[in-house]
Amino acid sequence: MTGLNAGILQPLVAGWIIGAAIGLLETALVVIAVARSARWPEQLSGFRVSVPAFTIAMANAMLIGWTLIGLLMGALWIAIPMPRFAIGVGLAGLGVIGLYGYVRGLEHRGEASLVVGSGLLATVAFAGVLPVLATWR
Repeated sequence: MTGLNAGILQPLVAGWIIGAAIGLLETALVVIAVARSARWPEQLSGFRVSVPAFTIAMANAMLIGWTLIGLLMGALWIAIPMPRFAIGVGLAGLGVIGLYGYVRGLEHRGEASLVVGSGLLATVAFAGVLPVLATWR
């Protein structure tokens, strides 16, 4: 690919790939966390939803959501020059993790490790891996 199309298409495809990969990893982590949690079945009983049905809906939402975030990040990479993009994504990711820690607290060990780990994974993937894939020759 050469010219303008490669300059636009490559970052979008890179964001799509990274978003889909994060979606798959996050889905696996959440399914493992739900399966190991003794409280999930009782928490979902008020909604009259079975755990397998919830897991299927959650998996689809995670995959689609992270893929859309990846496409958005690819588009932002096109619009924002590289050093500012990586710094902005890194600060935004750490800010969201810090906000979670402040609002929710870190005493919920299983939930906190899942959320903080997910945030760090997404921050590193979008701030570090996306620029590498977007400029891959």
